[in-house]
Amino acid sequence: MVSSQVLLGDDDAETVLDAHGLRLVNQRSRVEIPLAVVQEARTDGGRHVEIVLTDGVVHRVDGRNATAATGFVTALTATLPEQRDPAGSTRVTVTALKQPEKDKLEPVVRLRLAIIGALILAYLGYAIWVGATRGPDVIFVILGMVPLAIGLIMLFFAVHDTLLHLALRRRGITVFATFDFRTRDGAAWYKFTDADGVERSHRGKNRGPRTRVAYDPKKPWRTSSQLAWGPLVLKVFALTTGGVLMLLAGVDVAFLIPLMPE
Repeated sequence: MVSSQVLLGDDDAETVLDAHGLRLVNQRSRVEIPLAVVQEARTDGGRHVEIVLTDGVVHRVDGRNATAATGFVTALTATLPEQRDPAGSTRVTVTALKQPEKDKLEPVVRLRLAIIGALILAYLGYAIWVGATRGPDVIFVILGMVPLAIGLIMLFFAVHDTLLHLALRRRGITVFATFDFRTRDGAAWYKFTDADGVERSHRGKNRGPRTRVAYDPKKPWRTSSQLAWGPLVLKVFALTTGGVLMLLAGVDVAFLIPLMPE
C-alpha cells in the first residue's frame, strides 16, 4: 500500500501521490496520472518537480521548497512500477473544476459590476467633498468604509444564497455525488455527472464519501448540498442581521458624524 504524499505549492496547487496514482490539483482543474505512465521524476535543483511521462510530456509542479520537492521525488520514484505504459499522456485525465461557462460575464454580472463601480465612484466623490469642506472629518468617511463594505458583502451573500436555494427548489436536479478530494483550505470536492453526461464538481463541507447535491440545469456550475430550509433560514437571518447592523454602524460613522452641524 502506497502512503499518501502531498506536495503543496505556493501557486495554491497540490500534487497528491497515493495508491491510485498522481493527482495534480489547482483551483481550475484536476489532472490524474497513472503511475504506469510516469517515466521518471526529478527536481530542477530548486523547489520544482518535473514529472516526465513515457511519451516525453513533462508536468512541472511547485513544491514551495527544495526539501519538500526532493522528498516527493524520492517517494514517487520508489512507487513507480517496473512495467511502464508507453501510452503516456493519452492516459492522463483532465477534469475542469471551474466550468468555462462560469467565466462568461452574463448581463446580470455586468449589471452588478456596474452598480459596484458606481457606488465606489460616488463614495470617492463624497470623501473628496468632505475633505474639501470639513477637513479632518474625512477620517470618519475613511473609517466608515470598513463596516459599510462588510455589511454590503454580508447582505450580498444573504440574497445570493436565498436566490440560489429558490432556483434549485424550482428547477434543480438532485443527484448523488461521490467524494473526490480535499484542498488545503479544508474544502471537500465532490464529483457527479449531470443529465448531459458531463462530469461536474461541487465544492463544500465534508459530508462523507457520498452526499446529495442539487444543481441548476440551466447553469450547472451552481450547486448546493444544503437542501433543507432550516439551516438556510438560520444562515440568512445571521447574515442579514449582521449586515444591517454593520451598515447602520457604517452610515453613522461615514455620514452622520461628518455631517453634524459644527
